[in-house]
Amino acid sequence: MQCFLYFFILLDDMSSQQDVLIAREKAIQQYESARHLLQITFPLVKDPKLLMGVIHNISASLEYSMNAILAYERILRLVPIYGSEFQSRFNLFRLKSVKRNNIPQETINLINELRQVLDLHKKSPIEFQRGNKFVICNKDYELKVISIKEIQVYLDKTKEMLQIMQTITGKHF
Repeated sequence: MQCFLYFFILLDDMSSQQDVLIAREKAIQQYESARHLLQITFPLVKDPKLLMGVIHNISASLEYSMNAILAYERILRLVPIYGSEFQSRFNLFRLKSVKRNNIPQETINLINELRQVLDLHKKSPIEFQRGNKFVICNKDYELKVISIKEIQVYLDKTKEMLQIMQTITGKHF
């Protein structure tokens, strides 16, 4: 019985190690996709609707980075078992991992802001382009303007988060 329990714990750790590696890889892939869309595809196509694709990729990259850190800390038993839904993972990350790993509060704010923009985009009755900007309106016609400069700042902050994530999770992988 004891041997079986040890084998189960070993399998659980291996699964967690794979989770860390997969999340790290996906975070980098999403970042590279966002960077390519913004710096190469957008200047050629000049369609501001692509900016929402960039935001989606940046948001996904940040979420995968957060998942990699949580999975790594789960292996080390620094965080408890967490659910699969975003809000539970985000709250655990914000309360436990951010302070321990000196992750800037800007990163947490960025994750929240991007989730709000994506949610607004889903629910938006009206969206349009104005020059090189993409404008999203909510049902009360309050505007959210997305510009290339703003997204470049998001991309830079995401790159910083990727570096932090690789430093944290790279210690044993």
